[in-house]
Amino acid sequence: MKLAIATYKDEIAPCFEAAKRFQICLLEEREVISKELLNCDRSGPIARLRLLKDAGVEVLLCNGIRSFYKDMLEAENLMVYKDLTGKIEETLKLFIGGKIKHTGKAEENKEAPCLFELGELVEMTREYLSKNGFVIENDESEFPVDIIATLKCPRCKKPIRVAVCCAGHVFYWEKEIMELRSISENYDAAVYVHAAQDQVVKTCKDFNINLLDPWVLENPEMGSGKDPLPVFRIPVRGHEAVFDKR
Repeated sequence: MKLAIATYKDEIAPCFEAAKRFQICLLEEREVISKELLNCDRSGPIARLRLLKDAGVEVLLCNGIRSFYKDMLEAENLMVYKDLTGKIEETLKLFIGGKIKHTGKAEENKEAPCLFELGELVEMTREYLSKNGFVIENDESEFPVDIIATLKCPRCKKPIRVAVCCAGHVFYWEKEIMELRSISENYDAAVYVHAAQDQVVKTCKDFNINLLDPWVLENPEMGSGKDPLPVFRIPVRGHEAVFDKR
């Protein structure tokens, strides 16, 4: 049996559609015969489906995966075990020991709406920020941050460093917001790119996270103007005076 595990470092990747690496394991009689790392440099879930199919994978272990893609994989006789978390080696041992059960169909109503592929949304956000005066850093960021950007404060001229997370890493937006919140203290501000649904708006406000609606990215004239601090809807600590004049 050839098995694939969607990986992020030494853990199960939070989202199949965004996974960049898969650990491929060849199993015989409950033993691992060989392992190899399969990289996916192409964007989009369809590319990942083709990659696994071409590699002859029969079983996929992953965390989040949309029902549509899960059904596509299983239509190709590739069984999917989803909603798995934790270390790769521990998960592999559990699977070999028969302790991981097939979960059936995903619950569509719990999945966050995804208007864009993650890669597309990141590029749109990057372009929007650049046009609004932000400087994009090239340093690799930690999950779930997709973009680190800085904007010079119009009053004190000091840089405001911002962590930006685009929706799509996992299917439950609450998880993404919680992850973003947990590392936001390392930055001056945090921005979450997601459709402005009532509950999302409320949660972001409760956690002092700025919400950027993808609709603005598609219609940049909506966000245009003379706002000295675009994107920010929540006062940035140490720069409150700028917000008093808005």
